This record gives sequence, structure tokens and C-alpha cells, in this order.
Amino acid sequence: MEKPRLLQRSAETPASSNATAAKKTLNTPLKRSDNPLISPTVVDHLNYRIEQEELSSRLYLSMSLWLNNEGYTGAASLWKKYSDEELSHADWARTYLLSFGIQPLTPALTQPQQLFKGLPEIIELSYDHEITISEQIKTIAADAFKSGDHMLYELTLKYLKEQVEEHDKMQTWMDKLSAFGTDKIALRLLDNEMAG
Repeated sequence: MEKPRLLQRSAETPASSNATAAKKTLNTPLKRSDNPLISPTVVDHLNYRIEQEELSSRLYLSMSLWLNNEGYTGAASLWKKYSDEELSHADWARTYLLSFGIQPLTPALTQPQQLFKGLPEIIELSYDHEITISEQIKTIAADAFKSGDHMLYELTLKYLKEQVEEHDKMQTWMDKLSAFGTDKIALRLLDNEMAG
């Protein structure tokens, strides 16, 4: 069975339809062209990063709300924390753009998935989602390195370091599902552990 896609534009680059749609939006901030340290491509990359981090936050918030409604209060609290962390990651890109006199876009966001089959599915979807995010950031890092944009490359390394931590968290939950199973008692114990 094919897993649902979490982000509609996960495989696209910021220069694709997302950036085009952003340019057509009313009141779109103008990009400064007089700063030689930042290119329009970098601006597009970082506005896309903001959008993707905010989408991640909304997805994890949706998961948290579903978990809470289903009685997984420990997991709900943890996924709410994950949601909040994603917003801080969006701020990294905003701060970078503002440092160069560029007003970041405030993106329109699509509604994330609302219904889930259970805690195991949420763990698996979150694991897959973090892989998608890592691939996106690796693309920006490769572009920054290739173009000699050392300042942007340093920012991407900060994102990638964070992704290692994200993968570690999700891999731990995946390993626990594999080791202890998905029966009600195992999930209750896992939920208790997630509560901290």
C-alpha cells in the first residue's frame, strides 16, 4: 500500500511552481538586487525552506492533535514539541534573509493530513518526512558549496546538524516499534516513555 504524501511539493525545487506562485501573490516583498552577497536563487531557496519548515510544523501539530484526541497524551506532547521546533527552524532562514535586507515571504500553506491509523503510522510518516526534509536541505547545501556561497553553506550545515538529531529521534521510535511490537500494552508503554 502506498503511503500518503505529506508535502505536495517535496520533490520540487524552490525555482519551480512554488516560487512562480509566490511572485504572483499580491503584496509580495521585492527582492533587493543591490546586495552582491545574496542572489535571487538563494532568496528563493530560503523562502522555500521557510515554507517547508512551517508545513512540517503544521503536520506535526496535526499529528499531535490526533494523538491527544485518541488518548496518546505522552506522544501528543512530544509531537507538539516537534511542531514548535520546526517553527524555530523556519526562523533561521528568516533571520538570514533579514540580515541581507530581504523581507522573507510569509507563505500560504496547505492543510496537512488530519487523520491517522495509529501511533505506529505517525512514527513511520514522521520518519519518512524527515528523510524528505534532509534531501531538500542537502540540495541547498550542494548548491551553496558549488557556488562558493560559504555563508549560505554554513547555514545549511546548521540545518543538516539538526537533521541528524531529527533522524536519531525518529530512528529510536522506529527501533522501539520493531523491537517491542505494536500491541496495546507496547504502545501504552511507548506513550508513557514519550511523555518524558
